[in-house]
Amino acid sequence: MVSDQELAKVAVAEPHRLERFLTGLAPEDWSWPSACEGWLVSDVVAHLAQIGENFAVRMGRGLKGDPSEPPGNVAAGSVSEDEFRDLLADSAISRRKRMGVSLLPSLIQSNQELDEAIIGLKPHDWDVPCYHPMGPEPVRTLVTMRIAETAMHSWDIRSSFDPQAAISPECLPAMVITIPRAVRRAFRPNPNLSQPVRYRFEVTGPVTAQVDIVLSAAGARVELDTSEKPDVTFRCGAETYVMVMFGRMKMGDAIARGLLEVEGHQS
Repeated sequence: MVSDQELAKVAVAEPHRLERFLTGLAPEDWSWPSACEGWLVSDVVAHLAQIGENFAVRMGRGLKGDPSEPPGNVAAGSVSEDEFRDLLADSAISRRKRMGVSLLPSLIQSNQELDEAIIGLKPHDWDVPCYHPMGPEPVRTLVTMRIAETAMHSWDIRSSFDPQAAISPECLPAMVITIPRAVRRAFRPNPNLSQPVRYRFEVTGPVTAQVDIVLSAAGARVELDTSEKPDVTFRCGAETYVMVMFGRMKMGDAIARGLLEVEGHQS
């Protein structure tokens, strides 16, 4: 369990680590492909700047009692996961083209605005609902998403220049919390699946957790610390778990590198 105070501290610190890295890049480095498929380094930065601005606006409106969509946003629940993903990609590329050399200053500015909002949170603020395209989410979820977005996309950028780049250990607890969202985006209903299949992840390291991902004809769901018998059990460290579930590491590669142990039906 991560306290709200810990979430706030990491959510403010991690974006500034990325700022320091980006400040050291040469102009040509911004056109380098990132590890986020289909996005240049500059596209990823544009996405993070936009996320920061959006979260600050949503949080500000929510804390004033208004969880409705801000001007220019789609109505909550009106888009599918695939449509939402496409909207994010299109808006990031559009912003990158529009901002040009002002991209880094715009990221720094958006970070400052969101920092102020997070630092100013009171204990009763964390459960206040705010706008999200897939449906209202509490402030706590937005802050957790902020950490996950920054940590994962920071790795997407840094790993393009440093094969040994790693996710900040301080961010892993928040990233593990967001895994159910990643599962929701990754899996679709499969009518050909006659019986549910239960995959268990036993996670160790900076985060210790037992997480079951259950696939069925209706889609996927996440269950925590259940006593149900799994069909397959995976054992790995928290970073490997996050990298696999966020699609940055293939399961076969993790097994081949000795980062992931498998027990159960190989099929």
